Amino acid sequence: MGGPLNKLKSEFKDKKVLIVGLGLQGGGVGLAKFFAKLGAKIKVTDKKPKEKLNVSINQLIDFDIQYTLGKHDLKDFLEADVVFKAPKMRWDDPLILAAQKKGAQIEMETSFFATLCPAPIIGVTGTRGKSTTTMMIYEILKKYSGKTVHLAGNLPKMLAINILPLLKPNDLVVLELSSWQLSGFHKKKISPQTVVFTNFYPDHLDYYKSMDEYLFDKKAIYLYQKPGDHLIINKSLKQSISKDKIKSEVHFFNHRAFLQSLIHLKGAHNLENAAAALEVAKILHLPLDRCIDRLIQFRGLPYRQEKVGEKGGILFINDTTSTTPTSTIKALQSFKKHQIVLILGGNSKQLPADALINRLVEAKRIILLKGSFTDEIYPALRKRYSDKILGQYDDLENAVKRAYEEAKQQLTIDNKQSIIILFSPGATSFAMFNNEFHRGDEFNKIVNKLISTDL
Repeated sequence: MGGPLNKLKSEFKDKKVLIVGLGLQGGGVGLAKFFAKLGAKIKVTDKKPKEKLNVSINQLIDFDIQYTLGKHDLKDFLEADVVFKAPKMRWDDPLILAAQKKGAQIEMETSFFATLCPAPIIGVTGTRGKSTTTMMIYEILKKYSGKTVHLAGNLPKMLAINILPLLKPNDLVVLELSSWQLSGFHKKKISPQTVVFTNFYPDHLDYYKSMDEYLFDKKAIYLYQKPGDHLIINKSLKQSISKDKIKSEVHFFNHRAFLQSLIHLKGAHNLENAAAALEVAKILHLPLDRCIDRLIQFRGLPYRQEKVGEKGGILFINDTTSTTPTSTIKALQSFKKHQIVLILGGNSKQLPADALINRLVEAKRIILLKGSFTDEIYPALRKRYSDKILGQYDDLENAVKRAYEEAKQQLTIDNKQSIIILFSPGATSFAMFNNEFHRGDEFNKIVNKLISTDL
């Protein structure tokens, strides 16, 4: 261990480190391993019961780690020297406040990493498009920057702290950053050197008390930048940042800033993503013609309007990362030239849904997944679209099979050559799944099984 790791080993040896949230996406596991290797005394707490966390716990069997599972215990927080707060745990949670009052150091993984990172960071946030934009930037940097480029942040199993031992000052780091992660940047009063803010829509009102509070966390990505840094931001947010004291150079973009068509990605929102990535290329003086060509051919990411397969003129689209009404609207816009059988629903984020309900006129048929969001919108759907709704399902496989049977029928009735089954729930997955990625994996398994068998 060299550089910052030597200092961390000295600082954390024998410290009592409490990790809040083991989870299933690798975040808690990575933190536990990292600090256990530094010689810290690790305790993990998670409200999920042990049986739901066994996959993660089994990855830590080589380490001496204590657990409090199925609940949080105040005693654990009061005994800790350092608490690594879970992203979705509020800073004003009584347990966090109690630990803070007792003198514990409260940290979040990504902001902790950012204070130690020796290489320049390119940060990406936004309500929608941040993963696609992050990967676009990563691809063109990896290909044309001539530097070693690292990818981490708000991506499954891409914990930033894991790349710390690998970093050199001349490297580049691309971080996708959620609003929760950025709340830690507020606490540290730091921002990445180059940042992209893709857009801002209603989201996470099951966590935030207001849209203003949500936007404030997002703004941490640029509020602490210095002269010479760069803020690349959607032109639609010009008014939202007009009163901020911004020290960095501001670059606005919209979908018209990327003049070419994308081969594999649909929708104006993906042109916005490409325009933002191209702005990064300009700032870093990369070969623009080659970057544009790379962006034109970018194939997209799993779970984001992903083409899973086709059978008999029926195309299956997996848009499981659609966890808001706005994201389902974007998906409907992307495929508006097609007949759509839409699979919609799940648990609520307490977001306004009127705009989505109005846009459902574009769906030929609607199949609902049970959950609190579905309960919220069902009265309006039944009133306006009773002829389109084909039922509510608490089993995804049955929902997909029903969608497939309906799509086959519509092909026959309308004498069409193709129809789309669009899985764009517009809600969270927690009614039936661990997270949206688990939901997406299950959808893909169901579709691949359906495609490979004769029904």
